[in-house]
Amino acid sequence: MKVETSLNTILTSKTRSKLLCIFFENPKEIFYVRQLVRLSGEEINSVRRELANLKKVDILLSENRGNRLFYTPNPHHHLFNSLLFLAYRNSELVQKLDKAKLLLVSYHFLLWQKTHPDSIDLIVVGDLPLRTVENAINAEEKKRGVEINYMVMDQAELKLRQNKRDPFIVDFFLSLPFVIIGNPALLEN
Repeated sequence: MKVETSLNTILTSKTRSKLLCIFFENPKEIFYVRQLVRLSGEEINSVRRELANLKKVDILLSENRGNRLFYTPNPHHHLFNSLLFLAYRNSELVQKLDKAKLLLVSYHFLLWQKTHPDSIDLIVVGDLPLRTVENAINAEEKKRGVEINYMVMDQAELKLRQNKRDPFIVDFFLSLPFVIIGNPALLEN
């Protein structure tokens, strides 16, 4: 039985679910109402109502620029990290890699922040075809406009690298990555 992790099953409003995914898959981006209507495919009144609801509970911040009202996620809200995780769990990249045993991503990656060129952004653990992983990563790189540093390995190789204190793995785990797919217990020795 597959556990449903979609925001659509948790939230009662399909529009709210779509908006949260748009905002938290691109947490540094700002959006205006008509843009959100196009991206979500929902009716303008529904989008406006949900934006007002999300702003009322401080999940979103708003700012007037010219004759447009722009919205962005509130990074100081206590649910910011949880919503970031949930929205990213529903992203195209994760959907393409959903057969992985583990998918670990750095917090900087979730925030679309640039990191040191030697830093690992994500680790895919499992027996996925390399072509599948490459295609998913290439699509994400195109979307972000930056190169993504990633590693693909099976669970035995991950354990070996952890036990040998591989510097790349140690640095990655010191950044406190999010486990997007899989059970964090698989990381224990």
